[in-house]
Amino acid sequence: MLKCKPSKDRSVFAEVKMLETKGVFCVCLDVFCLIIAGLPFAVLNIQHKPFKRGFFCSDSSIKYPFKEDTISYQLLMGIMIPFTLFTIIFGECFSVYVRSRTSFSHHEYVVCVYKSVGSFVFGAALSQSLTDIAKYSIGRLRPHFLTVCKPDWSLVDCSSGYIENVTCTGDPRISREARLSFYSGHSSFSMYCMLFLALYIQSRMTARWSRLVRPTLQFFFISTSLYVGLSRISDYKHHWSDVLTGLVQGVLVALFTVFYVSDLTENTRSKSDQCVDLSHTSLQENSDLTNNYGTSQ
Repeated sequence: MLKCKPSKDRSVFAEVKMLETKGVFCVCLDVFCLIIAGLPFAVLNIQHKPFKRGFFCSDSSIKYPFKEDTISYQLLMGIMIPFTLFTIIFGECFSVYVRSRTSFSHHEYVVCVYKSVGSFVFGAALSQSLTDIAKYSIGRLRPHFLTVCKPDWSLVDCSSGYIENVTCTGDPRISREARLSFYSGHSSFSMYCMLFLALYIQSRMTARWSRLVRPTLQFFFISTSLYVGLSRISDYKHHWSDVLTGLVQGVLVALFTVFYVSDLTENTRSKSDQCVDLSHTSLQENSDLTNNYGTSQ
């Protein structure tokens, strides 16, 4: 999420004052960037015209039966998005509450929630746009393509080899969906959400009691995304390579969002800087003691 990034030593209060003075411009810029990031996703889904790829009659990878979704798109979005947003909002509000128990300012809550939620939504828009650009440009056939397409075989000459033009007699909407196999949107989006959450709690859940709780939650998040992806193979909605590519894309977008868009790693970097400064200070003190000891001799 594009933001007016504060200096290293600027407090949350300074960020609040900045939001009050320059917030309108920053928010408008953020919204503009968010629209640009999600524009390919919106346009491609409105047009809904995937590339019409042909097939070989002997290709057994597209002859699987049609099965209902184990995890439908609506179910995935209806659970992943609210759960992720709730976790981020709760985590940011609790973090602000712990830092500022003596003084209450609702502006601090707004700033922290806006930055974290905005970063997540921006990354989600990128993930969905990248996925649909690949889907509609490549037009790979799903494993159940021939089952839902129901080609008019009287018009198909299998002896010619590659069949480029085919007339589907099945449901037109389902037949178009059957051309969107590469790569898996379920896999990419679920991995993005769950890895973002795993990295989020890595940054925010730093109490001593969370030594085992944190990796347990992270294991649950990643396992959930893997299950979503594997279910797409069992449902004959995607080939294994579609799912693998989707998972990799989700990982890359989540890492990019966390490390280069959000400020979740600023605390880690500041701690590293403090360690470096401390080591330099200790080295200098030891050097001075050695020099003084030598001088006294």
